[in-house]
Amino acid sequence: MNIDTITALVEKKINDAPANLKDFARAQLNNFSKRGFKEIIPDSYKFTNLESFFASLDQSSSEEKNDEEDIPRQGFIFKDGVLTLPKDLPSGVSIKLFTPQSDEFKEIQVETPLSSLHHALLGDGVIIEIAEGTQAEAPIMITHFLSKSQMISPTVFVMAHSGSRVTLVEEIRSTELASSALISETYIKVYPSASVEHISIDRGNLSGINHSSVFADVQNDADFRSFFLSVSGKMNRKNLTINLNAPGANGENHSLFLTNGKEHSDFYTEMNHKSPDTTSNQVTKGILDESSKGIFTGRIHIFPKSQRVSAKQLNKNLLLSSKAQVHSQPQLEIFADDVKCSHGSTTGQLSSDEVFYFQTRGIPAEKAKALIALGFGLEIVQRIKNRETQNNVLSIIRAKLAEKFSIGRDL
Repeated sequence: MNIDTITALVEKKINDAPANLKDFARAQLNNFSKRGFKEIIPDSYKFTNLESFFASLDQSSSEEKNDEEDIPRQGFIFKDGVLTLPKDLPSGVSIKLFTPQSDEFKEIQVETPLSSLHHALLGDGVIIEIAEGTQAEAPIMITHFLSKSQMISPTVFVMAHSGSRVTLVEEIRSTELASSALISETYIKVYPSASVEHISIDRGNLSGINHSSVFADVQNDADFRSFFLSVSGKMNRKNLTINLNAPGANGENHSLFLTNGKEHSDFYTEMNHKSPDTTSNQVTKGILDESSKGIFTGRIHIFPKSQRVSAKQLNKNLLLSSKAQVHSQPQLEIFADDVKCSHGSTTGQLSSDEVFYFQTRGIPAEKAKALIALGFGLEIVQRIKNRETQNNVLSIIRAKLAEKFSIGRDL
């Protein structure tokens, strides 16, 4: 699909939209049409050609292609963009629908042409509010289930009030043949002394594309921990912006992508230290095979007068094929003088010495390589605090390592 085709499809959806949304949606579509896929953030899409990915989408059929058994039965379900609310909510959790009349509507971001396309398509959305002091033990599940060839743009707002604690799991799943474009946005407000853990899991197919943006505002003595786990999908692009707005705010991002074939995973993160006495930590790992591609761009920006900041960033990649590609772009922008910052990046193949060490202890080479790869990714999974979620994610990672990789084939 080219720009004109996309514009025509979105215009058709706008004609069916509520009257109070049409003017806003058309203005956003006009902005997207003028700018196309050109980005306002320099080099942030240097290795991801969005135009070519959108051109490869087959939107000729909207026939539903799904097995009802694949659809999750719990939590918030966006089935092809249409929201179904959970029947029961944990104590201290309340919800309302996201509409143009919502106070939160004015807070949606317009940073890239994809933001404008999201707003032009503006579909179902939900506002999840965690009451002050609530300690939610069970994770809140949000599933985007795709079974049709279409473009959809769900929106999620989360407000964790003072002293609350919650884990959110946002998962993208799709049927085998759905050539969908999911353009989602998630906004998270972490109020003083609150703690939010947000886990985003991409489990798409080899036909559709996923472009997801997460925006987090973190207040004093609050903690926000983000996890990106890309385990399958033709193209997964994740944008993360964390604003550390007050002393004591902590922001983290721990990410893992597993790619093979011609899969493409691209993680872009911005850690904005807008206040003194804030901390951040980022660790991104990739395991790549065949002709797949992985990209990490991480930017730490320390604003003027933001003294006594501690910020760390690390990217490590494990190549299982000589054809796999990794592009790593760690970046520091420091405008204060009393800070502790570090960043680093390494890329390499499986170590023959490590494999030999296992063999001397009676472990076959292929089993040794699988264990090394699992251990490489395990560090990310173990950083998830919620034990139920950690165990579920570990099961997914184990299954995908066994399913996707011929470990050590090119060594």
